[in-house]
Amino acid sequence: MCGRYASAASRANLLEQFVVDEQNADELRGPDYNVAPTKQAPVVIARALKDAPDDEDPVRQLRSFR
Repeated sequence: MCGRYASAASRANLLEQFVVDEQNADELRGPDYNVAPTKQAPVVIARALKDAPDDEDPVRQLRSFR
């Protein structure tokens, strides 16, 4: 097995479920029922925003990673 999975949650659902501000979210493609390790997939991360001071708290973001 090569680690494939399904990604069917909508962008709005992910924003609500993980409490992510919409301005900190990428646009996402539609559902994908065969996500392979080489495809773009939605990921929730928590890190300081770009150009933020070093002491700023992490912010949840919804990004599309490979």
